[in-house]
Amino acid sequence: MDDRRAALLLACLALAGAGVRHFFSPSPNAPPGDVQLQSTAVAQPGGLRETARRAAQLARPLLPGERIDIDRADVSEITRLPRIGPALAQRIVAWRTEHGPFGTLSRLDSVPGVGVKLLDAIRPFVVQP
Repeated sequence: MDDRRAALLLACLALAGAGVRHFFSPSPNAPPGDVQLQSTAVAQPGGLRETARRAAQLARPLLPGERIDIDRADVSEITRLPRIGPALAQRIVAWRTEHGPFGTLSRLDSVPGVGVKLLDAIRPFVVQP
């Protein structure tokens, strides 16, 4: 008899939990949190085309003979270098902002995460003074 009561109690609790979950769940037609994105920028004629051109330029790998100046390049340009991702590029720019221009490629070794192997890999693609 006690097993039947326990089973009935568990079934009632499960049913009550499902009812509460259904009652408090958001409507399937409404986005979560009622988020509505609105642009505050005024669209410029040809702005989308220029943005797409710049994105395509930054997404492509460096061509033979093309070089990047690490003393002036932003994060997106530095990520075009081989073996450098966004996090390392951000650390390079942050280090440069704090300590000034690198001057030489060997000084880039001061950035955490940059070692001799990485310097050898990017040497042909970096402008050296």
